[in-house]
Amino acid sequence: MKTSIRKILIIMLAWSLIGYSFPMQSVSPPLSEMVKKSYLEILDLSQGAGYSAGEFDSYRKQLAREEEAEKARLEKERKDFEGEIKALRQELEVLNKRASRDSEETALERRQLHCRIVKLESRMKESEIARKQGVPIAFDNKRAKLALLQQWPAEARGIGQAISAGQARARRFGNVEDIGVRAISEGQEKDIKLGQDAINEMKAYGLFPPEWEEKVVNDYVRYLAETLAVNSDLKIPLKVTVLESDEVNAFALPGGYLFVNTGLIARTETESELVGVMAHEISHITARHSAKLMKRATIAGIIVEAAQVAAMILTGGVVGIGTYYALQYGFLGLGLVLDLALLGVSREFEDEADQLGVQYAWKAGYDPRGFITLFDKLATEKGYVTTTSFFRTHPPYAERILSTFRELTYLPEKDNLRVDSLRFQQVRQHLVKLREEARKQPLQRPTLKRFPDCEEELKKPVAAGTVQKPVLPNCVLCAAK
Repeated sequence: MKTSIRKILIIMLAWSLIGYSFPMQSVSPPLSEMVKKSYLEILDLSQGAGYSAGEFDSYRKQLAREEEAEKARLEKERKDFEGEIKALRQELEVLNKRASRDSEETALERRQLHCRIVKLESRMKESEIARKQGVPIAFDNKRAKLALLQQWPAEARGIGQAISAGQARARRFGNVEDIGVRAISEGQEKDIKLGQDAINEMKAYGLFPPEWEEKVVNDYVRYLAETLAVNSDLKIPLKVTVLESDEVNAFALPGGYLFVNTGLIARTETESELVGVMAHEISHITARHSAKLMKRATIAGIIVEAAQVAAMILTGGVVGIGTYYALQYGFLGLGLVLDLALLGVSREFEDEADQLGVQYAWKAGYDPRGFITLFDKLATEKGYVTTTSFFRTHPPYAERILSTFRELTYLPEKDNLRVDSLRFQQVRQHLVKLREEARKQPLQRPTLKRFPDCEEELKKPVAAGTVQKPVLPNCVLCAAK
């Protein structure tokens, strides 16, 4: 009896020891779920992630298959729209054979066909943009998150060792305490004429959206720009202009010209997000990225090419006033049509602008993670077209995410870094209200009356499962929107 009890006790003790020695392990979520998380969440989770190299490789191959499948789906969608347009044009041909003049009934039928064609052309163009640019951007974001998850633990250890060894300032642009007196790129003043020439050419071709004329928003954006300028390596005056455009973007031209779209201000949720984008663009100016990329290009040639692209992408071939409205009301805007050399965008220079932008935001007293938080929100937004412009000029790839987090980790700690402000929220709400009110008012500027009023016709679905978009009261504008 005692022997049996002893055996039972030994077995129970063994099980308790097994339970103590091998606690239940938490299972990491599938990589397909991890890439849906924000970059900052992944940064925290990467230290405890237990994925093997094989799992990462397998999921990267899965992403490649999914990307090709999505491109194929969008190409089929584009062809379907193309077929519908062809059928509608054939209906117009039949209509034209009925009589030499339109009756009231025929005129109404013709108007409806025109409007349906315009809308289908717009949707077909969106499918093409999504396939060629939106889908690669979306999957590049997922691959960047995978790289962060896989590589950050080793990166963090290396940074910690460098800081401990007193080597933090040995990195590129590591002398952050010398911002304002250090030499990043000499000759900024030489770029002023280059930037002004570009602006003049763009205005001549009708590529520039109208300037936002309201004082409250302009004063605030200029205040932010000036705050960043005095905490940067800028050696020339900064001229900032707010543009009236739905495009979620900002861009800089050589020589100190900074442009901020109302669409960006409305889309950012905190002051540090807006500051992050503006600091990034100012960095392109201080490092003279445009001038370095444009050694073999001419301003005139670049702008002519931009005008050609705008005519095809933004307005489906409608130029002049149609382009003007597309740039004002469209999501795509200048970021999709301007030569990236003019904006100083290349992988090498984007890395530099990310690093310098983070430093300038930090020096000005803002949370330097603002650019990443906005980047992340746009990357995870549903739909491809609305963020295509932003990611064309700020391409997502693994190294830029890693290098940005490296710089964030290297920076000396600062207390009370600003994330948001009451003034930002007040200005943003003021802007959103003004934009909503403007939408309700008849357009005061001249319109290109190429088609009749299509508002009611364009509210009708053109294909099963088609998501309807808000429309403006003129078909040229509808196509642009």
